[in-house]
Amino acid sequence: MMGATPLILFPGMGADRRIFDPQIAVFPQLIVPAWIKPEPHESLPHYAERFAHVIDPHCPCYVGGASFGGFIALEAARHLQTRACFLIGSVRTPGELPMRIRILRKLKHLLPKVPFEWIAPLVGVTVRLSGDRMRPLTHRVMKIVAESDAAYIRWACGAVLSWDPSAIAPTFPIFQIHGRRDQVLPARRTHPDTLVASGGHLLTLTRPEQVNHFLDEKLHTFADDPDAAEDATATV
Repeated sequence: MMGATPLILFPGMGADRRIFDPQIAVFPQLIVPAWIKPEPHESLPHYAERFAHVIDPHCPCYVGGASFGGFIALEAARHLQTRACFLIGSVRTPGELPMRIRILRKLKHLLPKVPFEWIAPLVGVTVRLSGDRMRPLTHRVMKIVAESDAAYIRWACGAVLSWDPSAIAPTFPIFQIHGRRDQVLPARRTHPDTLVASGGHLLTLTRPEQVNHFLDEKLHTFADDPDAAEDATATV
C-alpha cells in the first residue's frame, strides 16, 4: 500500500474509528480523528472548518469519509492541503440527499424534542439481550450505536438538514464509491465513480475488499502521476 501521505477518513454519524477497522489494518497512513464537540447552532461547514484546523497535518493529504463523514470531509478538505477527496457511501451535495431527508428540512426546528437520549440505551439493552443471536457484523454495528453520543447526533441531524455548502468549486478532485443497494443514501440520486453491485450502506465493513481496492487504486494514481490531481480537478 502507498506510503506516507496522510489519509484522513471521517466515520459516519454516531460512529467512530471502528467503522474503518478493515482499512486501518491495510493503510498505515490512515488517520480517523475523534469527533470534536460542536458549538451551539453551529453549521456543518463551520464545524468542518474548525475540525480541519484541529487535525491539520500541515502537509498534502487525502481526505474522505463514510456517509455523514463524507459531508464533513467535503467541507474540511477545503481548509487542508487536500490532494483528493474520497466519498464512501456518501453524496456530493445536499441535492443528492433522498427526498425523505430533504422534506425534513422544514421540520428541523423539532429536533430538540426528539428523544435521541433514548436511542443508545435501547440499543444497548438489545445488544445485551440478543447479542449472542446477532450476526457478528450486526452486533458490531449495534455496539457502536449503543456507545454514540446523543447530543452529537442531535446536532449532526440538524447540521445535515441545514447543510448549505460553499458555492465555490473545490480545488481538489472527488472520487466516490457507492453501494447499488444503499437504502440510506440511494445510489440513483448520486454519481459514483465506482458502484458496488451487491453493496449496501456500510461498505467499509460489508465490502472492505472493494473499498480498500478503490482507495489503493486512487492513491497509486496520485503517487505515480504528480499531475493527476490537477488533471482530475479539471474534469470535476
